Amino acid sequence: MSGSSDTPVARRYLLPAIQVPAVIVLALMMTHVTANAFMRAFMNSPIQNTTEITQYIYLPIIALLGFLAAQIRGEHVVADLLSGVMHGLARRAVLAFGHLLVALITFGFGFYGWGEARDAHAIGQTAGVSDVQAWPVYYLVPLVFLTMSVLALASAVRSLRDVQGMTHSSSPTNRESETKTP
Repeated sequence: MSGSSDTPVARRYLLPAIQVPAVIVLALMMTHVTANAFMRAFMNSPIQNTTEITQYIYLPIIALLGFLAAQIRGEHVVADLLSGVMHGLARRAVLAFGHLLVALITFGFGFYGWGEARDAHAIGQTAGVSDVQAWPVYYLVPLVFLTMSVLALASAVRSLRDVQGMTHSSSPTNRESETKTP
């Protein structure tokens, strides 16, 4: 879908709130895994539960925050086979319908994820057979997907309002030309 969630508000406030924690978690994961490798190799004493913490804590956080950052930055895959050949009102209607469909699907993922997070919390979900508590990360799923749903709704509204028929503002070449100052 063309027409990303490239609003100034999302870029100014939401993007740093997503990228900073993602970078911190990524650096923490790299440090943790590297320390584990060194301790395993040189001290014959690896850090306990490194694989579980990486698999159930670090990677889901990085992936989910990455989905959201890609949506806000307009770096998601765009397949405009239908809307690419349309113009005017028909193009805006198809784009709005597509964004509404995405909003509905991501809302469904968020709603389902909320139930799963509550269940994981209720049973004290752990990472595999370890005693590492994994349930807090489950709450990130509904948060991310419900935020994506709101962003998709905003894109649908923008699709309908755009008089020029929605240019591909999410493509890197157009985004670069928009940000360059003469």
